[in-house]
Amino acid sequence: MHRLRLATLACSTLFLSLPAGAADLLAANGWPMAGVQSAFAEQIGIGQIHDITIGADRISITADHPTDPSQTMSYYWDQTEVRRSSSFVNFSALGMGDTAPFPLEQLQFDRLPEIKTAALAAYGEPDAQILEIEASQPTNRTSKKLLPLWEVHIGRPGEEEGVVWVTALGQVVDVVLPDSQQVAFGPWLAPETVENTLQRLGEEFGTDTKFLEIMIDDQKALIKMEDPQSPGSIAEFYMDAQKITRSISSGMMPDPFAPPIERAFTLADIAALDAETLGELEQRTLARLERDDMTVFRYTISRTILFMTPEDDTLLVEVRAEAPDQWTGGRVAYDMAGEEVDVVLP
Repeated sequence: MHRLRLATLACSTLFLSLPAGAADLLAANGWPMAGVQSAFAEQIGIGQIHDITIGADRISITADHPTDPSQTMSYYWDQTEVRRSSSFVNFSALGMGDTAPFPLEQLQFDRLPEIKTAALAAYGEPDAQILEIEASQPTNRTSKKLLPLWEVHIGRPGEEEGVVWVTALGQVVDVVLPDSQQVAFGPWLAPETVENTLQRLGEEFGTDTKFLEIMIDDQKALIKMEDPQSPGSIAEFYMDAQKITRSISSGMMPDPFAPPIERAFTLADIAALDAETLGELEQRTLARLERDDMTVFRYTISRTILFMTPEDDTLLVEVRAEAPDQWTGGRVAYDMAGEEVDVVLP
């Protein structure tokens, strides 16, 4: 039986020692998980949690400062006692960072065995091991609701690692494998890859989601859409070959150039933009610009493109191309039937 007691030290501590020797907190499940969480809760009080880090030999938690809202306070358990550590700037209070505080009870330590089991199974490498476990409430994910998540780092010591995100109930919501194990994509602006990008948006957000603008350049996609967490408002997401993340500046300041929500479109509205059609538009654009040295560097899909008049809500795809000097360029815009609507020659 483990017993909690207040220490009679000048700095407040809570003792919770293991029976004998130090445990590997990542590999073992026999340490007093619920008791450790209670010890932290006793120290932290009503403060909310900013992040949790579980290593092989200790657990660290950053929480609200007990008296200064502009600061956070760090606590750690070194397998003997819970101690206060140091204070730091509260970035969440400043509206900075990509996480939001959450109550400690939303992540139960005694569910860590099933969290670890789920993460290892999702990672799918028999010889891999858990290297670290973190937890926070990310604000840059695509979910409709903010949730605190366990972030389980998995790999082999000294080698590249991947990450598995797991909910408090043990549901895996995302797996990011090491770079060497990532599925290879073709050139980012190849018609087949652009079609795949649009399909991934449907898989992530649903086919009925309202999009305002989808811009795909030679490195990423920038998506302006109805906010899944705040219907009626607009959010921005970045997308590359591996992930989709919410822009941390999204919603902080209104964008005067953002398309109005009334001009939204769904993926069904742009179903004509498959790989075959995109390939045709690419070739037609390069031929129309009459420059053999040009290549396509951006697609923009929207009902609000700069040359359009306010009353025009035609859904267009604008194809931009540039010369090797990255200065000389032109564009051609098409409607969803493939008809040319506007052109700017080099």
